Amino acid sequence: MWIVLTILKWIGFIFGGILALLLFFSALVIFVPLRYYVRVNSQDKLTYSYCFRWLSVVAVRKGAHSDRVLLTLFGIPIKCLAGGEKKTREKKGTKPDLGDSSHRSEPPDKEKKPQKKRRKKTAGLKRDKSKKSFSFAKVSSIIGLVKESKNRRVIKKLLREILLLLQYLSPTRVRGRIIVGTGDPCTTGMLLGGISLFPAAYQDGVQIVPDFEEKHFEADGFIKGRIRMIYFLRLLHRLYKDRELKALWKQINKVKKEAA
Repeated sequence: MWIVLTILKWIGFIFGGILALLLFFSALVIFVPLRYYVRVNSQDKLTYSYCFRWLSVVAVRKGAHSDRVLLTLFGIPIKCLAGGEKKTREKKGTKPDLGDSSHRSEPPDKEKKPQKKRRKKTAGLKRDKSKKSFSFAKVSSIIGLVKESKNRRVIKKLLREILLLLQYLSPTRVRGRIIVGTGDPCTTGMLLGGISLFPAAYQDGVQIVPDFEEKHFEADGFIKGRIRMIYFLRLLHRLYKDRELKALWKQINKVKKEAA
């Protein structure tokens, strides 16, 4: 009997350890931020580099003078996600294998005509489906629902959540210097006036230098930030628990079914 109890005890220890590891890694994913930076420079030619790094363990990075996007583990390259392959093919002069054209036989004209008719039929069916999916009556009824006083509050909530999300996703550090000139003082002034409408132009570390004499553009920038998964989980929880949002979503689905 004690052998069975010992086996059960060790099985419990193993499952408990696995559960503890799963909880530990889940907490890491939820609470440890994903850090990123992007650097852009256009002095001689446009170059950019970026890095998305989690816990100094896993990273996706691209160098300024390289087209390769690398997946690294503890700083060691594991896989090339993009770039590099095209260049090697061009250097080797290899071309994609298109097969031996001598063994290909084109279908006769009799077989080509039914294929064209089938394509036209499928294209017509797709157009009919797209026309059925879009109707002005459906759009106008949805707009009418949104304009109702009880649903305006829900729309305001969604807009506030979107603004908070954009504020959260904005970088924590911005540094840059931009020299811009169109060759015409009037258009350069108008361009600077348009740029000044964006809040990013007023951040510390950002310099916008106009060139009223020559046509010139030069940029050197750096942004840095971090993102936590816990924010998105809390956002989804708030939206899921909102009864007014659920009621509005049900009304929109009902209108879609009636207009279909």
